[in-house]
Amino acid sequence: MDYLRDSILATLAYYDIFDFPLTLLELHKYLINPGRVAKLTMEGVGEIKLADIQSELEYLAESGRVQTKNGFYFLLSGRALFGTRIIREKIFAQKRSMLVNLCRYFAFVPYIRGIWVSGSMATANTTADSDFDLMVVARAGRLYTARMLLSLTASVLRSRRKRYEESAPDKFCFNHYLADNALEIRHRSLYTAQAYINLKPLINRENLSDKFFSANSWLYKFVIHGAAGDILTRGLKPSHLAELIAKTGERVLGGFLGDMLEHVFKKYQQKRIKENPMTYETGGRVVFSDNELEFHPRSFEAVVIQRYNHRLEMLGILAPAREADSGLLT
Repeated sequence: MDYLRDSILATLAYYDIFDFPLTLLELHKYLINPGRVAKLTMEGVGEIKLADIQSELEYLAESGRVQTKNGFYFLLSGRALFGTRIIREKIFAQKRSMLVNLCRYFAFVPYIRGIWVSGSMATANTTADSDFDLMVVARAGRLYTARMLLSLTASVLRSRRKRYEESAPDKFCFNHYLADNALEIRHRSLYTAQAYINLKPLINRENLSDKFFSANSWLYKFVIHGAAGDILTRGLKPSHLAELIAKTGERVLGGFLGDMLEHVFKKYQQKRIKENPMTYETGGRVVFSDNELEFHPRSFEAVVIQRYNHRLEMLGILAPAREADSGLLT
């Protein structure tokens, strides 16, 4: 199946940008929809099994287009990637315990419905300088209150990345907030699709992972399997004390008092966002609304998409259209 072969090569090419060789299971999960590299519909692709991918990988390895070592697959340009991945997984293992232990305190914060780790910590592709990128889901109508309380908690723990820090190893970077009644992502691209299917839950109340992926079926247009059959993990189970304190806080901050604080926090935070020059930098995106806060002022997305398109050309893959970014400032 030529379309599957090209899809495998495209997926390896994408992760090659991140110096990240893939296992067979990872290729199956992250597989770029063949319809993006060939003129096919979802119906025309049919089911793609692990055995199908394994068969195509064997052919690609025999033909010299793909290399394999210890169960990892990569393009010829990635001969050194195997060693790099092993080193980064060891760094990840060291950072993971710190991440989990600190995140337990976030379960005490009112209005938090979910916290997912993203970025390099979500894929275990971690360097010593890696921070902890988090996506947060908060109760609708309390987005700005939740952000304020979460930021204060991280500051008390001395683990919050500050605005102008170029590098902040082992610090929390809360770069995306969603309201729990608005889980559908509006900014869509191959880059964001791959990022979201890699999310790993730390706090996952009310089956939020299932709700998130149900609300974002567009992911399968980019990544054919996505999270199907693999809705991540349950995440941390908040302690009874954490649940009690969080719920008590929500009751205290309910009604008129909570509405007033939300208004004050929203006005204060939006003022700071609007006055920050980074909000308007090209090549990134900053969003602030009642249902979403996103802070990616200096995104790597455009570079990744450009390199990916170039790699497809080098591989001789004639995609129906070039991939585009998700709507960054220009």
